Amino acid sequence: MRYSFAASTLLGLAAALPQRINIDAALAVPTPSILGPKIEDTKPAEPTYNPTAAASVVATVVESEGIIQKRDIFTVGKRDACDTQPLG
Repeated sequence: MRYSFAASTLLGLAAALPQRINIDAALAVPTPSILGPKIEDTKPAEPTYNPTAAASVVATVVESEGIIQKRDIFTVGKRDACDTQPLG
């Protein structure tokens, strides 16, 4: 394992050294201004709905219809590949 790691490291270095990458030129490239404003300068968007009204609507639906029970995988019978799939 150590030999394969050492061999891959040496081969990687051997492949990268002849390229003579200019690190100073890469670091001198200015950051593009198209990135937009800093995240600190922006403010979060206001909600476009009334959360109190939405919660009251959900509460009335739960009171009238009840909550939907989660299906248990053990209570659902075994199905054949050709059987119709359950809705939902």
